[in-house]
Amino acid sequence: MLLQVNNLSKHFGDFVAVDDLSFSVKEGEVYGFLGQNGAGKSTTIRMLLSLIKPTQGEINIFGFSIDKHREKILERVGAVVERPDLYRYLTGYENLNIFAKLSGKKISKQDVMRCLGVVGLDKRAHDHVRVYSQGMKQRLGIAVALVHDPSLIILDEPTNGLDPQGIADIRNLILKLSREQNKTVLVSSHLLSEIEQVADSMLIINKGKKVVEGNVRELLNPEVVQLEIIATSNEQAMEAIATSAWAGGLKVSAARHIVLETSASSVPELTKYLVEHNIGVLSLRAVNSLEAYFLSLTSGNEV
Repeated sequence: MLLQVNNLSKHFGDFVAVDDLSFSVKEGEVYGFLGQNGAGKSTTIRMLLSLIKPTQGEINIFGFSIDKHREKILERVGAVVERPDLYRYLTGYENLNIFAKLSGKKISKQDVMRCLGVVGLDKRAHDHVRVYSQGMKQRLGIAVALVHDPSLIILDEPTNGLDPQGIADIRNLILKLSREQNKTVLVSSHLLSEIEQVADSMLIINKGKKVVEGNVRELLNPEVVQLEIIATSNEQAMEAIATSAWAGGLKVSAARHIVLETSASSVPELTKYLVEHNIGVLSLRAVNSLEAYFLSLTSGNEV
């Protein structure tokens, strides 16, 4: 494990921002850190970077405690926390060169240009940052995090405020860093769809607490779905389902809709079953079980 967090908490007075959080990140993986806005993601990241001190708990990176080996660890970490701070009236190259010198490492002009090439800004290296799009600024911020060749990269909501093309660019960059540069990347987001497309493993937190952690493919198993059913008569549909093989999957029965957990492969058979019982199906919508659960957290409504 490259990063291990044990029983981490952060209190601001009576407010508990992070509550007894534990998780681990394997070397070489993209690790998704998922939660709605205000869930405690940025507070956790600030503790990982030693920007704020935990109320309690342990953080170990590269096998060392962040408390005892702060400088040794941070030499090998690159990060963008929320939006990057850049010098708007300097060029992209000049910005990156300043941060390269601040790193304390010997980084040549060729290394700076190579880093700009990694994030796709080498052809705009000598343009002023003030004329960059938001997506370009975000990529330059990631270049700042990369310029000293870190082993661990931490990106806090890197797609915030970007248009669809900008989001796609950042997504492709994260995959490139992992697959071609062999970097370990921890990326936070409040969008399940973004984490699903880039991460190998992920953690979901809500109100500072861990909700679920695991392999993305296993957690987002497409074979298990939550069906939202709206019929001409939900009452009749419920009676039919209650006496069928699907009875054990019933989650919610309401006047407006029925929620049923089942396998994706059984959906055609269920539809046929309802029709054969003279029940008109007005709407049938399937979502992954974890997606439905995450939506319930972000909307504040339980499925």
